[in-house]
Amino acid sequence: MTPRCSHVAIFAMLAVLLGGCGQKTTKSDEPTAMPVVAASAEPALQQRAAADSPVPKPFVASAPMAQPGPAPAPPTAQDFSDEAALKDVLFGPGRTDIDASGARVIRSNARWMRDYPENLILIEGHSDYKGTRESNVAAGEQRAKAAASALVKQGVPGPRLWIVSYGSERPVCAEKTDTCAAKNRRVHFRVKKL
Repeated sequence: MTPRCSHVAIFAMLAVLLGGCGQKTTKSDEPTAMPVVAASAEPALQQRAAADSPVPKPFVASAPMAQPGPAPAPPTAQDFSDEAALKDVLFGPGRTDIDASGARVIRSNARWMRDYPENLILIEGHSDYKGTRESNVAAGEQRAKAAASALVKQGVPGPRLWIVSYGSERPVCAEKTDTCAAKNRRVHFRVKKL
């Protein structure tokens, strides 16, 4: 290795090691939605997510393109609102994959999303009350990622998709019954105009 190459390698390693230093984090009751990008979060982020509140995870395979000037602030979950045309995808007990019924809902939702390209989409992953907080948050995240992946396959651009997992913290049915649990194992979609 030439001296110049070794300097480049050293700087690259330092950039990787120091990449997260100096970043401020703020704690809030609502997670800030993050664009969907395909890389797993670092273990420190996963531990903080379990300790604080649900943190959205990246999903899409391509990195965002660099844009001149300061990057716009990412939207928060409060910036999104419900859209009656978008239906929830329901999941079986312990399942995070999309079944035939869910695939029909995804196709219908994807059609609406392609017809209204001026909207960002927040994909909320939810679970039932069974299991630990950590396992419920993980299940919600896997469900949101499965829905995002299915939407991308249906032609919805990945950069429009944002994901967050609430685990079992936001049930649509509060009773501790199997019927309510089935309603709470879901992915819910919300929108924000660009």
